[in-house]
Amino acid sequence: MRIIPNEDSWVAFTTVKPKNLAAPTVAEITAATKLTGFIISITAQSMGNTVPTPNIDSLFETSVPGTSQASFTSDMYRDDEADTAWDTLPRGTTGYFFISRFGGKGTDHAPTAGDNVEVWPVRIVSRTASAMASNTAQTFTCTASVPEEPAENAKVVAAASSSASAVPAEAAK
Repeated sequence: MRIIPNEDSWVAFTTVKPKNLAAPTVAEITAATKLTGFIISITAQSMGNTVPTPNIDSLFETSVPGTSQASFTSDMYRDDEADTAWDTLPRGTTGYFFISRFGGKGTDHAPTAGDNVEVWPVRIVSRTASAMASNTAQTFTCTASVPEEPAENAKVVAAASSSASAVPAEAAK
């Protein structure tokens, strides 16, 4: 059966950098501003290219992976009660989108420990309101640059691991 993300997707945004993009914590995800109800569509994609590596003794032209890049665009609704998406994403804002395309196990499909998410570092380039028209919901398009490689297969962890070592008893006195 094909996967349709409606009703299962979950999206949130934070301006606080996760300690580890590949392993965001439940607390970091819970603290993010949930935007799921405002989202119409998201295009968050990585693209790569190849570099030809031919050699003179073959008619077959081999290649190796080259550079990659990513882009991020989302269409969202405005709301006259709580315009959360519009207010959260002004031009110039730097932050991180957490995207669970097929939902998590938590309340309202929020990701919990063990769930997979995507973490997209972004800087909002534009926030363009749609044309005002009678009998039409007000929407806007948010376009963002992606200044560092996104973590497209991040695994949510229960808590951040501590890299600090314990203080010896003598040093604590």
